Amino acid sequence: MPLRTVVSISLIYMTRMLGLFMVLPVLFLLGQDYPGATATTLGIALGIYGLTQASLQIPLGLLSDVVGRRPVLLAGLLIFLIGSVVAALADDVVWLIVGRALQGAGAISSTLLALLADLTPPKYRTRALAVVGISIGASFTLAMVVGPLAAQWWGLSGVFGLTAVMALACMGLVLTLPIPERSAQDGYQRWQASAVLPVLADRRLWSLNLGVFFLHAILASAFLFLPQQLQAAELSLGQQGLMYLVVGVLAFLALGPMMAISERRGKPRLMLLVAQGILALGLLTLGNSTGHLGWTLLAVLLFFVGFNFLEASLPSWLSRMAPTGQRGTAMGFFSTAQFLGAAMGGALGGRMLDVSGMSLVLMVALILLLIWFMLTLFQSAPPLSRQLVLQLNELGDRPAHVWQEHLAALDGVLDVHINEAEGSVMLRVSRNEFDEAALPAVQDNRKTE
Repeated sequence: MPLRTVVSISLIYMTRMLGLFMVLPVLFLLGQDYPGATATTLGIALGIYGLTQASLQIPLGLLSDVVGRRPVLLAGLLIFLIGSVVAALADDVVWLIVGRALQGAGAISSTLLALLADLTPPKYRTRALAVVGISIGASFTLAMVVGPLAAQWWGLSGVFGLTAVMALACMGLVLTLPIPERSAQDGYQRWQASAVLPVLADRRLWSLNLGVFFLHAILASAFLFLPQQLQAAELSLGQQGLMYLVVGVLAFLALGPMMAISERRGKPRLMLLVAQGILALGLLTLGNSTGHLGWTLLAVLLFFVGFNFLEASLPSWLSRMAPTGQRGTAMGFFSTAQFLGAAMGGALGGRMLDVSGMSLVLMVALILLLIWFMLTLFQSAPPLSRQLVLQLNELGDRPAHVWQEHLAALDGVLDVHINEAEGSVMLRVSRNEFDEAALPAVQDNRKTE
């Protein structure tokens, strides 16, 4: 695996997401000093980046196929930099919203994933994507710590100034990345117009899209009142940052056993339901913990345990449910739903907070969780699987479609995708039913025909 390339792309991803997430724990507290600030306008400022992300993620990814990855990455980071500067210099809530919208408009996630596919051989891509996924999870936890600490030292403007510096660092990293000789011709990891209808017709994928929409709507709305709960418990911004660090570590430790039960013991749906219940319990505890430090800390811990498991599990479910040839398109819809959820949670959550207070926000969040819980009850869990990558020349001199038919007929083969441009075959196979010894048998059979 080209380690340096994967690390560089992961750092770009992590740094940019860190810049977006750092304002979550501090914007609603410190933004109240801006002229025109209400729960509604601050909710819009909190979530509007999701709307611009959702709108531009796929178009910028497609543009990168035409003009190249590096120009789109640099332009996206420049827009993010400008948005950070606008937000840092904002003297009222309107300019704060404009800055946040520009931050989201630098939507380069799909382009980064496309570049990762360009620069990594097929057999290493699953591992490379896993590294990127870990970096995203780490960026959220780190942002919860760095945001409050930076805000205590430099205020909200300083937080946005720090994100601008991070954008510059990312632009420097982009300039160090190698330029691929060509973009990978195969679209299995990126958006394909031809795959839109099959993906839209797959009800299992839409259940996941709704799930991630609900999850990020709940996240955005929760951070409209969570900082105030911590303040009512007499925690300063610096203490809140340290609290998030401790809670983040504990939630990470809980993630290991939960993942083990989900993956190794083959109970992914059960653990998804358990995590939804933990998240709901965290919200209920948070709603009844005002001014009580112990209960507030327990509520935050439960919230993070549930959220972290769900955030890590949903992309895993998606990768195993989406046909390999349509995975990029499925991920495009998934990411769009994720960002739209953040936009709705911020905007509508802020409005509900203005109208009826925290109780209405919590009630709606719990209703969304209940709907998701019911959908999960009737959803089939994805099979435990792994991915194998073969080279066409290893299988013999036969047409690709012939090999696709023979490989698909093997016991335990869940999906076959042939990338003729790269001369590779990607198999998604059952961990329990597939026998790799069958592969030479297929080759031998073909040679005797």
